[in-house]
Amino acid sequence: MAEPLRPVWAEVNLGNFKKNLHAVRELVSPQAQVLAVVKANAYGIGAVPASKAAMEVPGVVGLAVATPEEAVELREAGLSDMILVLGPVTSDAARVLAQLGISITVTSVAGVLDAELAGQAAGKKSKIHIKVETGMGRVGFLPGEDLGQVLELISRSSHIEVEGVFSHFSAADTDPEYTGLQLRNFENARKQVEAAGIKPRFVHLSNSAAILDLPEAHFDLVRPGIMIYGCYPHPSLADKAQLYPVVSLKARISHVKRVGPGASIGYGRTYTISQPAEIATIPIGYADGYPRSLSNKASVLIRGRRYPIAGRICMDQSMIDITGEPGITPGEVVTLIGTDGDETITLDEIAELAGTISHEILTGMSSRVPRIYIE
Repeated sequence: MAEPLRPVWAEVNLGNFKKNLHAVRELVSPQAQVLAVVKANAYGIGAVPASKAAMEVPGVVGLAVATPEEAVELREAGLSDMILVLGPVTSDAARVLAQLGISITVTSVAGVLDAELAGQAAGKKSKIHIKVETGMGRVGFLPGEDLGQVLELISRSSHIEVEGVFSHFSAADTDPEYTGLQLRNFENARKQVEAAGIKPRFVHLSNSAAILDLPEAHFDLVRPGIMIYGCYPHPSLADKAQLYPVVSLKARISHVKRVGPGASIGYGRTYTISQPAEIATIPIGYADGYPRSLSNKASVLIRGRRYPIAGRICMDQSMIDITGEPGITPGEVVTLIGTDGDETITLDEIAELAGTISHEILTGMSSRVPRIYIE
């Protein structure tokens, strides 16, 4: 792919993406399979290319997305594998997804009824995954009477296939005691499902943190998210597996100027020059997903050295103080996320400076930043 007309781009290393999926496979038992989480446009790297790459990795049996639209996009791109919509769906969406053989999450009695009607309309069974509320406080059936009612309804249904039962950890990276409570709640729910005579193909609970640190929660399917994009869910888990960075963000310098003492840079005059300086401008800003909260905090890499962001990040441009490095000219490559020489700026570093998590930095990269895929 040729470099974009506006010299801003994200490099997506699909080879590293697949290495990270192999790392997942090595962490779980041979009986456990992998459901690659590719929601939110595969965390911003591109849902279709990422999904096709994921399905090349042995042990990956399907893909998980958040919305019906994301699922339909993958099916229409020719991905015939299992696709699970993790979020609740409407009755209209259930009908469309049943026709396409896409699995849905049910979180209410109404959702089960919608799935039954959708299966009838499609002339085949709707594939469902029962969501259990174990402590996330979001959606799902509580073990006990709440779950029992829906299991009874499912047992009377003729156009539903229970493909899976699952839940989600809320603090597997930070709170072992609460995570243990969630695991026990899920075990109770799993036993309740089995006692009702329902035998789902997949039982799944583990997110990235649990994959790395809680083998007793792996069951027969795991759902890796942030780790397959090269980030650890918590720094304390970095020694559990070798992960590889998937995304780099780069731009080329558009302008270089000399400024004297007393000059100010950017909106609000938050960066003032005290001695002669050189300022470079790059054509990337917060509309591209480079957070404004990084203003006067983040650094970038040029020629393998760090240089600070100068002033407030603008919607479409940002400025860098390159004082002390002679000869930097327009057209030179600037690395905002990634490696240049011996220096690296990680997604986690950017997220910490921005006061957020790496997930938000990745998914916030806007559509006007072209993705260039490499192996």
